[in-house]
Amino acid sequence: MRYPRLRHHTERGGLVASDALLMCFYMQHPNERIAPAVLRALQLLRERIHPYQLAWYDAGEGQADPLDDAAWERLRIRTLNPEPDTSAWFVLDGKKFEEVDELRVHYRGLDAFPSPWPEQENTVSVLYVRLPTEFLEERGADQVRALALDMAAELPFNSGYVDFALCSDGWYLGEALQHIRPRYPGVHLALSRARLRMNTWVEGVHWMNFLGEPVLGKLGGVPGLRERLALPGISLQEMSGDRVLITLGEHPEVGDVEAGQTPPLHRALARLLEPHLYRSDFDDFYPITEELLRWERRFLD
Repeated sequence: MRYPRLRHHTERGGLVASDALLMCFYMQHPNERIAPAVLRALQLLRERIHPYQLAWYDAGEGQADPLDDAAWERLRIRTLNPEPDTSAWFVLDGKKFEEVDELRVHYRGLDAFPSPWPEQENTVSVLYVRLPTEFLEERGADQVRALALDMAAELPFNSGYVDFALCSDGWYLGEALQHIRPRYPGVHLALSRARLRMNTWVEGVHWMNFLGEPVLGKLGGVPGLRERLALPGISLQEMSGDRVLITLGEHPEVGDVEAGQTPPLHRALARLLEPHLYRSDFDDFYPITEELLRWERRFLD
């Protein structure tokens, strides 16, 4: 299956938004508890995406280093044993450093959970993986699904997702939105880095939707989901540790309205998750417009 190529450039020609395959996992756990699992998931990713390669390592020190064997060892040590009172943090990029259309892994592991600081009460640990759209087209949805499931099995997530997305620099979200609104309601508008203040909210409705506690329990667990999501095309797969994967269809759908496509499965899940859905105005780091908030509610209004 082919997917639309979505790009947004600044007036000076800089690329600030691009289509991608996105995987995100949000975890209300401190780094010391999840670091080994994150490193195992990262190793799975490295092995399964070949010949795509992570090439640059940014540990938050103001510069990026080539991701050679020595850098991998530094990453491993710093992730397992960060400085005292410091969250684990790294960004790994593909061959084109800091390009929005490139492979990227962003991880932040909290030094403590819950945070002792009131202004950080919504912060979580997060693993963000961005892959080029070509990876999805070349490998197919079945291989992507298998990779995501294997990574998710390692991670004690509260929520997570996999989807075709338009990833944008946060300052250009409103402009990037014009490339998908209203034609492609199935395309997720995402940041080009991880969101850090997710709390237990769920970041939208997607092709693959990973749910854990507390939201899963509030929905009646897997039995409650089976009863309320008994629609053709929706599959539920129980996972260990009170977790579940909800998959909408066989592959990510862009919902091209010009081709007469509609996303009824997305609407059904959105109605169920509505009280638990994340809204961009929960985090005031980037400017948020009414248009962006309406887009987030497109499966509800």
